[in-house]
Amino acid sequence: MYGESRKYGSRRAVAGFCALAVGLFGALVVEPSQAQPAAAGKVSAVQDSPSEQAKVTGERVEVPDKRTETSQTFANPDGSFTLEQHSIPVRVKRGDEWRAIDTTLERGPDGLVRPRATALDMTFSGGGSSPLIAVRAQGYELRLSWPGPLPVPSLAGNSAVYANVFPDVDLKITASAESYSEVLIVKTPAAARLPEVQSLDLAVDAPGLIVSKVPGGVIEVRDDLGALIFTGPQPIMWDSRGEAEAPTDEDRTETPLEGDKVAQLPVEVSQEALTISPAAALVNDPATKYPLHIDPSLRFAQEGRAMINERYPTTSSWNWEGPEGVGYQSFEPWSRKRLIYKMKLGGTAGTQILKAVFSAYETWAASCTKKEVQVWQTTPIGTGVNWNNGTQAGVWKRKLDSVVDAVGRDECTGGGKWLEFDVRTAVAEEAAASKSFVYLGLRAASETDDMAWKRFRKDVLFVIDYNHIPELANARSTEPIASCATDYRNPSRINQEQPIPHIKVLDPDQQSAYVKFDIWKNGESAPRQTIRSVAKLATSTTDFTPDARIDKLPLNTLVGWKAQATDGVSWSAYSGMCWFIIDTSKPPPPEVVIPSGSGSVVYPVGTRLDVHIKQTSVDQNYFRYTADGDTPTSAILPIENGEASFRYTTTKSGPMVFRAWAYDRSNNQSSSPGVVWINLKTPDAEGIWRMDEGTGSALADSSVNQRAITLGGDASWLPGDRWDETQTNKDWSVRLSPSSSATSSATDVLDTSQSFSVSVRVRLANVLGRQVAMSEGRAGGSGFTLGVLSQDLSDPDSPQAVWAFTIPDANGGEAAIVKSVPEPYIAGTWVYLTGRYNAVDKSLTLTRYDDTGSKSWASEAAAATTDGPGAIRLGTGTVSGVSHAMDGQVDDARIYPGAIDDAAIHKDYYDSPSTN
Repeated sequence: MYGESRKYGSRRAVAGFCALAVGLFGALVVEPSQAQPAAAGKVSAVQDSPSEQAKVTGERVEVPDKRTETSQTFANPDGSFTLEQHSIPVRVKRGDEWRAIDTTLERGPDGLVRPRATALDMTFSGGGSSPLIAVRAQGYELRLSWPGPLPVPSLAGNSAVYANVFPDVDLKITASAESYSEVLIVKTPAAARLPEVQSLDLAVDAPGLIVSKVPGGVIEVRDDLGALIFTGPQPIMWDSRGEAEAPTDEDRTETPLEGDKVAQLPVEVSQEALTISPAAALVNDPATKYPLHIDPSLRFAQEGRAMINERYPTTSSWNWEGPEGVGYQSFEPWSRKRLIYKMKLGGTAGTQILKAVFSAYETWAASCTKKEVQVWQTTPIGTGVNWNNGTQAGVWKRKLDSVVDAVGRDECTGGGKWLEFDVRTAVAEEAAASKSFVYLGLRAASETDDMAWKRFRKDVLFVIDYNHIPELANARSTEPIASCATDYRNPSRINQEQPIPHIKVLDPDQQSAYVKFDIWKNGESAPRQTIRSVAKLATSTTDFTPDARIDKLPLNTLVGWKAQATDGVSWSAYSGMCWFIIDTSKPPPPEVVIPSGSGSVVYPVGTRLDVHIKQTSVDQNYFRYTADGDTPTSAILPIENGEASFRYTTTKSGPMVFRAWAYDRSNNQSSSPGVVWINLKTPDAEGIWRMDEGTGSALADSSVNQRAITLGGDASWLPGDRWDETQTNKDWSVRLSPSSSATSSATDVLDTSQSFSVSVRVRLANVLGRQVAMSEGRAGGSGFTLGVLSQDLSDPDSPQAVWAFTIPDANGGEAAIVKSVPEPYIAGTWVYLTGRYNAVDKSLTLTRYDDTGSKSWASEAAAATTDGPGAIRLGTGTVSGVSHAMDGQVDDARIYPGAIDDAAIHKDYYDSPSTN
């Protein structure tokens, strides 16, 4: 796996100990001080409306809201976007400001050692008995302690050296942008045989985390919900026998140089300790040259890179550090290597990929003769990939591009160089399939030619130019209002000679677009008139219409229009033709009546109303209506015995207006609508448990009822969904397991025979079966349950969950249920669930809210349910006599005595932590 050829000037950088890179969800690029490939270009400083400003200035403009530690997104003058992703952090956010990475170590007032600005929050011992290393992320802290007091370290740049931790043994820690390394420097054979070195125990303190070793020697650290946080390859050690003939800035105390003898380290892993023992073969080898260097490692678990080496066919090397080789080199120990990268696709799923360039920085070549290196698309890989399983048939799917070059040798092409590979085919395929990652591999064209060997830096640049193709929706006409009749045999009938076409342009980029309208008369071979709209932002709330009146059209003749949109980069497909016939006579408006009352009458949200539309003229053939709209949206309501009626279940608070229009037999719309209005109100919450106490066994109810929930068993406190280290009032949550309890003392909290709503935030473990997060406990079965029905873990890259809300059938049958479709869900992420029961139409609604937005699912009418005494319970519930416990966290539980609207759910989701 290690030890590149001296005759080819190879060098090798190996991962440092416990490089715990956390929170890096952008993709891969380079440090600011390093040369960039040509893709970077000039960046405008314009701040407002990036897409529009890019078009005006002719320069690309950053989209600030999409900036991360490792990526930037730019709006381009042509209307497309560019995503640039780096493999290591290039900046870190402190408060509201971004700062450049600075790994320089400093002593703080508390005596501890910290880097100035890194993506990982890390602290090192300043000497004495404090933990050697402490890292904090996502509400967790992991500490590693040395077996005894430590000397005060000497600091130089990003390194701290603890001299003589054992006789003739130094300890060196080096900070990087998102990680750190720890190497034990053993200076003499006698030191290598010290009992303390032969079995070195590093104490582990990792509350809420699980540390283990998996097949292949890989070390994994997961949280208690199963989310993989850190990982590392099998640890290594090396001696000092090699010599660096190529220019190198590498430090042997951090990574082996070419020709150093490298061995794999035995390591024992438990929840309390990492026990490391040096490889006896290297310690006892007479040719070993001291000092020896002992280096286990861990890395962040998400995006990453893998090196596979035929010399060590069962060893995984995940997220290596420093330059790495590609191809075959024959110096002892020989190696044959390939590199694979797991590249995040960011927000490009479903877009048109215009260009995708994968750039790798070549630092050295075996000779000045240019040789071919290739990029391939591979199947998904993970931390356990090695040569044996990473080169099987089908893993390397197809070659995407190649470059013939040789750089890095002073005698021909000194310095390094970015090699750029066209990977658009693979990126477009995965983006079209809405995948989260694309997997790209580097390999030599010839893996037997030792002159084709090359070395590349760990950092790569991934640049994707993309665009969302505009989509057309909601085609219709106004003046008069008419739906789009795409069947010429059944055209709309309208009463204006110059109708105005309307259409929406949907574009997730929300960039400027315009629409071209073609006006046709049946039987003609070309459009009678073509008019374009003004250009404006394409959103779901914006209509596009022609920028001028269409010419007058003939009466009683089949005519129509169709549309096509462009965002300046791509044209949409044409809309279907909207056919109509013009007839100008108008019937009078109808009368609209709500028998139960209107005007000042106030109804609760969820009320089902009977609305009657009455005929006011014999020249009225049918009605159409709208709720809270200005144009008719309903289906046709035929007139029977002089009227038509419909039932409407209200879903949001505030004033609500029903408008109805009459249509004659020629489809002329009444000159004005009949109108009736009402008022609607969302009920106040009857229970609010914010769970922000952070300690104790009582969850306070901040509603007027003040009915507390009591915790029992192994229930505990953890940071909540809205946790923010900078807030004075922290957002806590409750960790529950099948051994926990959380129950209200009151048993009359909710009347489930009437309309009601319940909400709770949940963060779940990977559990295949049903988990209930919130319920009303009753003998024999819960009055309601809210949680997850099942999780599908068959595809590790796309785990899914089915959410569910249930009530019992009042007739004693199976529980009535509304459930989601299978949805992406990664263990350990937060979602906000709301279940609503409408007693009027016996319907159930389930809403899932998270940082990506919300989705709702509704059931068909269910049987009526009944009320009964029952306490509110968290983390468990009973369905059809079977109890279902939860393994995870809950936060912000609420109950309402009625069906709340979507606006109330939105408000509750973004509610801040309690200030009480």
